[in-house]
Amino acid sequence: MAPPAPASPRVSNTRFSLLAMMLVASLVACTAAADGGEGTCGASTSPQQHLYDITATIRAELPVWLQETGLGEDHRTMVTSHKKGDKVNASMLRFNAHTGTHIDAPRHFVTTDPTGIDDIPLDVINGPALLLEAFGVEALTAEVLSSLDIPTTGVSRVLFRTENTRRGLMGQTAFAPDYVGFSTDGAAWLVKHRPEVKAVGIDYLSIARLVDLGPGHLALLGAGIVPIEGLVLPEHSTGNGGGGISAG
Repeated sequence: MAPPAPASPRVSNTRFSLLAMMLVASLVACTAAADGGEGTCGASTSPQQHLYDITATIRAELPVWLQETGLGEDHRTMVTSHKKGDKVNASMLRFNAHTGTHIDAPRHFVTTDPTGIDDIPLDVINGPALLLEAFGVEALTAEVLSSLDIPTTGVSRVLFRTENTRRGLMGQTAFAPDYVGFSTDGAAWLVKHRPEVKAVGIDYLSIARLVDLGPGHLALLGAGIVPIEGLVLPEHSTGNGGGGISAG
C-alpha cells in the first residue's frame, strides 16, 4: 500500500490512564475538534465507564519486526498435555521480548545507559495520559507535532493514533516498512518543547519510523522518555467527546 498523501493532521485528544501493559479505558475525557477547529475539554456526562484492552493479542499471525510471516505457530509449544496422558496442560512460550505491545528500555539503544525494563518505575507508564490522532501524515515530524494540541504542562504520557490504525497494521501479518512513526526531528521536538512527557506510545511496532530508527529512539530514550510500542487503538474505542482510555 502506498503511504498516505501528506495532509493537515486531524487532531483529537482524550485523557486516560495506563497501567503497566494492560491498557484499558475510562470516561473522563477531553476532545479537540478535527481540522484545527475549537476543541472542548471536560468530564464526561455519562456515569458509565468503559474498559478497553489496547494491547495486541499474542497469536501466530501477529506482525513481528522485519518479518513477512509473523510470529508463527512455533511461538507456543505444549510441554505436557491431557491428550498425551499427562495430568496437566502446560505450554512454553518462545518469542522476542519486543513482541506485540511492549515498552523499550534505555539500554535497547543507548550504549551509555544500562537501565533495563525492571528499572523503569511503574508510575512512568501508569496514570493520566493524552491520546492524540494524527491522520494523513507519513511521520510524526516536528512540523506535525507543533500543529497538534499537546499542552505544554500537565501531560507526562502521550499516545498517538495514526494511519497505522486506519490501515489495520497491527492486524496484518506481514511487516509494513512504511508505518508511521517519529522522525528524528519530531523526537527532538518532543524532548525540547514538551519536557514533561516521560512516556510516548504508538500504534505499530516501533516508536521511530524505519528510516529514523536509531536516531529517533536515541533522542527519546536518551531524554528518559519510555516508548510504548505495538498499541492497538481502534477508532471506535474512544468516541468523539466521550470515552477516554484507562488501565487495568
